[in-house]
Amino acid sequence: MSLTKVFDPRSFKAFFKDRFAEFLHDNYDNAEEVAVIYGVRYQTALNWWQGINAPSGDTTTLACLRHGQKFIDFMGKGA
Repeated sequence: MSLTKVFDPRSFKAFFKDRFAEFLHDNYDNAEEVAVIYGVRYQTALNWWQGINAPSGDTTTLACLRHGQKFIDFMGKGA
């Protein structure tokens, strides 16, 4: 079976943005803290915090490096 038959990238993209926002809420106090930790503008962090946008690969890699298996387990639930 091909990957496209079991994995829809578009639905995962929507899932990821919402799930990453949940991850931020579980691990940080507010969007301002997220901005400082990940070195982004406050508005960018707020967009992630609210689930409006998802971060790019470098930020998700940093989250994984910071939180390790906890990040992987959290993001994998429901995928």
